[in-house]
Amino acid sequence: MKPISVLHLRDTYEIGGPGKTILETYRFIDQNRFRLQLGIFLRQGEAQDSPFIREAKHIGMPVHFITGLHQYDPRMIFRVNELVKNQRIDIVHAHEVKSDVIAYLASRIQPVPIITTLHGWIGNNLKGKVFIALDKRIARYFDRAIAVSRQIEQDLLEAGVPQNKIHLLHNAIVVENYRRKGLRGVLQEVIGRPVESPVIASVGRLSLEKGHADLIDALALVKKAGHKVSLVLIGDGAERANLVRRIENHGLQGAVHLPGYVQAPQRLLEEVDLMVLPSHTEGLPNAALEALLMEVPVLATRVGGTPEVITDGETGRLVAPRSPSELADGILEFLASPESWKQMARRGKKMVETHFDFRARTRKLEVIYEEMLSRSAQT
Repeated sequence: MKPISVLHLRDTYEIGGPGKTILETYRFIDQNRFRLQLGIFLRQGEAQDSPFIREAKHIGMPVHFITGLHQYDPRMIFRVNELVKNQRIDIVHAHEVKSDVIAYLASRIQPVPIITTLHGWIGNNLKGKVFIALDKRIARYFDRAIAVSRQIEQDLLEAGVPQNKIHLLHNAIVVENYRRKGLRGVLQEVIGRPVESPVIASVGRLSLEKGHADLIDALALVKKAGHKVSLVLIGDGAERANLVRRIENHGLQGAVHLPGYVQAPQRLLEEVDLMVLPSHTEGLPNAALEALLMEVPVLATRVGGTPEVITDGETGRLVAPRSPSELADGILEFLASPESWKQMARRGKKMVETHFDFRARTRKLEVIYEEMLSRSAQT
């Protein structure tokens, strides 16, 4: 029997959570039954090279470039159709608003089963909010919609997506990739100078909704209380310059480090004492899963799917979003009782190993693909 051919569509430079999910799915899916390919959207003249593209090629995933004169060039719709036809694609799998819209419109022109994974929405401005509304509306017309958290599942139901089209499939992690090896000095190597302990880290793109400004404000409060602590913001993005100014305004230049994008953050986590995720919105944070597997305590905001990973007082601590004072209180609590927080992290590690293993997630996705193709053949 011919393997089911699935085209994943993605518009990204860095790997990130959704990109990591695509790549790990390629690694762990049954290659005898499924053939996964990757379609990357690029503007004309944009380099066909990025951390995501390099890693996809490194693992042997077929990569196709879908180019347009600008980000919303409608000709990309027809180029997706050409790719579907030439590569004999059975299913198109989209992963963010742009690929959702293009996959939907392409399927109206040339029928092909379509599925989307809703990793979360970012509404930092009017444009973002319009895109969220559009994405929720067209999700009704997909053959399947994967929600990575119960909160997103509820959002889809409220947007009118039929229950029988929605599958709850949490983000997951390759457990064996996150084991302590006793390595030290990597953090200093990445940053370029020694980092004072204890070390707080936050992993994620430097974007407004990630709440890094709140965390910097919280650190200022912790410092004002007389504590020595360092903060490492692992990631890059549009907010970098604004965050640097905020750091300077607080006089925290010696305490806050911005090493930029790090493809394998687990190399650094052995030297991190506390992971803080101050997001204003989340799908389901891979960074929390990664930290817990490395036995790093987690302090996070109570948003999106985060409470599905962090049970307050059991596997970590949760505070309200947009509240530097509550973040500061959480950090001070950790500094006063680090061992009790480490115990929460150890409980969290067992929970992640049991409920968020990537192989189990992939087996569930395989069933969804097969059901989609079976239903398509019947209609």
